[in-house]
Amino acid sequence: MDRKTFLKSLVVLGVAVPCGRIAGAANDGACEDAKCMADAGAVRQFLSDFLRKEEKNLDRATLVKLMQQRGRACCKNLKFRQDLIAESGGSVDKLVELMGKIVGPTNCTRSGNTISLVYPVSKCVCGWSPERAPMPDDPYCECSAENNRTLFETVAQRPVTANVLTSPRRGGAHCTFEIKLA
Repeated sequence: MDRKTFLKSLVVLGVAVPCGRIAGAANDGACEDAKCMADAGAVRQFLSDFLRKEEKNLDRATLVKLMQQRGRACCKNLKFRQDLIAESGGSVDKLVELMGKIVGPTNCTRSGNTISLVYPVSKCVCGWSPERAPMPDDPYCECSAENNRTLFETVAQRPVTANVLTSPRRGGAHCTFEIKLA
């Protein structure tokens, strides 16, 4: 087995085993207790440390898949995201309003099936992302895109896409996402 295959296998095993335990802890995939939250934090820290050290050995498609999986897991395990889902009551307009209370009403707007979401800070808002110089198309941004996609898709109960338009990690001023409802 070559190094690249070994590293991919290690990542899959390292993410799948703890996530399987977390997923098994609750029917809807959300953490219900402190032990599960600690496990989720350990998985995020493991993946952050691993990717920081090994991303040069992984191809772009693998990195994106890992970041997307991480984004979905964070959405399911972060209490404030689960609270947003519950408080939205299945209404995308209510979710836009609630997100507007977090990022400012002009930073989360809806026009038809398109939502514009801007995090008005000049750094990555994820506490688990590595500190490093901006780079075009940084794969860590796919985690946030997937986290937001999962949030809106869960509330909308229909397919959603989320694209990173700008981000400080990619040299932009703010994280800006275009979210489209199918």
